Amino acid sequence: MAALCCSRGLLAGREASALRRTPVVGAVEAALPSVVNISTQAVIRVSDPFAVEFERFFALQADRLAESTSVGSGIIVDSHGLILTNYHVVQRASNIMVRLLDGDRFPAQPVAYNVDSDLCLLQLTGDLSGQSLVALAFALPDDLLLGETVVTVGNPFGLENSVSTGVLSARNRSYREGEVAFDDILQTDAAINPGNSGGPLVNLDGELIGMNVSIRKDAEGIGFAIPLRRIEAVLASWLTPPRFSSGYCGFSFATAMTAAGPTVRVEQVWDGSPAARAGLRAGDQIVALNGERTTRALEVGRGLWRLAAGDVACVERADGQTLNVAVEEMSAAVLVRQRLGIRVQPLTPGLRRALGLAGTIQGLVITEVFPDSEFATRKVRWGDMVRRGDLIAQAAGVETMSVEALGRALAGTRSGSRLPLVLIAVDTIRNQVQSSYIRIDVTLN
Repeated sequence: MAALCCSRGLLAGREASALRRTPVVGAVEAALPSVVNISTQAVIRVSDPFAVEFERFFALQADRLAESTSVGSGIIVDSHGLILTNYHVVQRASNIMVRLLDGDRFPAQPVAYNVDSDLCLLQLTGDLSGQSLVALAFALPDDLLLGETVVTVGNPFGLENSVSTGVLSARNRSYREGEVAFDDILQTDAAINPGNSGGPLVNLDGELIGMNVSIRKDAEGIGFAIPLRRIEAVLASWLTPPRFSSGYCGFSFATAMTAAGPTVRVEQVWDGSPAARAGLRAGDQIVALNGERTTRALEVGRGLWRLAAGDVACVERADGQTLNVAVEEMSAAVLVRQRLGIRVQPLTPGLRRALGLAGTIQGLVITEVFPDSEFATRKVRWGDMVRRGDLIAQAAGVETMSVEALGRALAGTRSGSRLPLVLIAVDTIRNQVQSSYIRIDVTLN
């Protein structure tokens, strides 16, 4: 009889377990290993759209802001140590620490950020051997069902690995927080609190559909997440060799949706680049990279970002042809374009006369400022930005009389690091040319 009772108890336990293992439980189990806690040290107060929320969260901890503080969440997007989070989570940090699900902690460095999309990519540093990092699976772009159950995982108020559920309430909402504006934001009633920022919003398949970013402060049950389509597009622009080394291939790519499903299309090929010389063209469809089939831009990026100068990317096109695209060392001019987002040229006598500059002024003249550079938004003069005709006089304490000199100052740098510059702002005031020397630190692309 005792054996029978025991048997019935085990059977009942199994039935209960099956009932409890809901799709939500499966989604949480799939997502949780890919969610990290992000803490910072030496928090720096800045004025930005999320300052109010930041101050409200830390109002009771003001005397401990210099200590390690849990400020948000992040998502593992590559098993070799890449973490995606919100830019506003780490904007204030001088040191960043990432805590994995198993409790292990690693320092991290910013690799790239996009203020307009409030996204930042971090790279774990230190010894990752023995670590089994799990990258979160991505859903298909725009594979969304209004009313479907969604799950958030994150670290609200520092409470690690907290889970909440809700539904997808709306898509393509317009949303503004200060100067940060979206017209494609996802809305959910799943609980999103300070500290959830940077964590995933997943569907019941455990796939990423968005990144938690904020809540509507004057309402309950209204949270917002950055949609996957935007996340994947930004990631694809970052996961290339120039972000992580001094090597480059010279092409960009993106996911394109077709009736048959997602494909990877080449968006742009730089003139004179290794990709151009190999025969790659804008519009080409990439079906495999280094022997691995690819249907998503993220898959191509994951195969490219670890390549360095001297490596070869074997790109297979839809027409069956395989192109061997070399990863080459960036020239000084390409390095300046990549790291600083500008074009420069030496200050020739003719250019000096055209700009009306005194003979004592030396440096490189900025001839173009690209929209993806910090210079495009960096205010250095009476509320105005860096512009054509300004000069770079020094980089890292070295005079920059030639493009090669500036290239040497940039050699060995990485995206996300800071470079001290001496900028000469040139202005014409009442028909008089005036120049001002300005010391700035620039975050490198």
